[in-house]
Amino acid sequence: MRIGIVSKWAASGQAVVARQIRSALDGLGHATFVLARPGSGPRARQAASGGPDPVWDQPGVTTASTHEVPLAEYEDWARANSLELILFDENYQWDEIGALRAAGIRTVGRFVWEYFAAEHLEPAGGAYETIYSLTRCERDRYAAWGLASPYIQWGLHPELLEAAGGGGGGRAAVPPAGPDTHVIPPPPTAHPGGSGREAEHSAGVIPEHSPGVIHFYFPGSFLGRRKPVRKVIKAFGRAGGDHLRLLINAQVPRNDEALRAAAAADPRIELMLEDEPEATHRARFAACDVCLAPSRWEGLGLPLYEATAFGMPIITNDKPPMSEMVIDGTSGILVPSEQNGTARSGIPAWDPDVGALAAAIERLGDRGELERLRGGVAELAAERDWSRTVADLAALVGG
Repeated sequence: MRIGIVSKWAASGQAVVARQIRSALDGLGHATFVLARPGSGPRARQAASGGPDPVWDQPGVTTASTHEVPLAEYEDWARANSLELILFDENYQWDEIGALRAAGIRTVGRFVWEYFAAEHLEPAGGAYETIYSLTRCERDRYAAWGLASPYIQWGLHPELLEAAGGGGGGRAAVPPAGPDTHVIPPPPTAHPGGSGREAEHSAGVIPEHSPGVIHFYFPGSFLGRRKPVRKVIKAFGRAGGDHLRLLINAQVPRNDEALRAAAAADPRIELMLEDEPEATHRARFAACDVCLAPSRWEGLGLPLYEATAFGMPIITNDKPPMSEMVIDGTSGILVPSEQNGTARSGIPAWDPDVGALAAAIERLGDRGELERLRGGVAELAAERDWSRTVADLAALVGG
């Protein structure tokens, strides 16, 4: 079958999912073609100003003129590639997608539940033949509205296992990299009031694991409302242990004054506030010990899949979809949360309990407990084998 994919195609979780879906469909023998929507957010603008990451340099990719793609552009692309089915991700262009469906092209879409609300059901139903889900909580929410949404169990893509050193049951090999506790590339100029530690080390350094030192990795992304970074910093500050390190990775600097102040106040905190090529980012992530990833909500939560592939226990909230990627007490620790408002679509926003978060950090600061839970990650990794994702995608597209 000739299948189109409409998605962002650089520097975003959506793009990573699209690229991995494409690899699955290619492996099933389909011919795939990408229409890359230019990003509209701050991370996309920053990425556009830098050099291209080679992972996105693939054949059969057409770059759309704007994020909101004109109908004629969709039609020209579909006609040029003789498309039979198109997969869309987080695309609310009801009229344009409906027109493609009316022209005989199968239209299949997926949305993140923090944006997709009940008000979208009617127009989405006209535009899309099928709306699928990548999390159980997303599927169940739609079911409560009367929308049957096929569940695609997202898994650990082979590229993640490769980044983990070919296993998925243990940490990636770490190259020699100089001092143990600092992994921060220097900013262009010294930051007023900063700790000065950034300027001591060169870009691209990956943490070396000295005996006894345990690195916690916080995937901050662009530090929007979804990421409770202040509570994470507060909890880490309460956790005792000079052997603990917290690496805060944020692809787009936001609240960086507060972050630099926190790093200046606690020498155990390290910052990475620059976007990196995907391979470098994953090597840095895989070299850590624990994924500290509480979140007020998630769409899919790709860092949780990365951490599982890297053999890392996860600390996160006891709420889905975050909790869907942790076997509590076996592959990680789920901490209690309390509701603090809602996301745009009305789903609850959950704040992690700071005391419980600090206790979880201290618990995994014990090497014996860390290794015990690391052994349990393999159980979750087996459940999330990529072959199950490929089988679900095959059933979704048919043909």
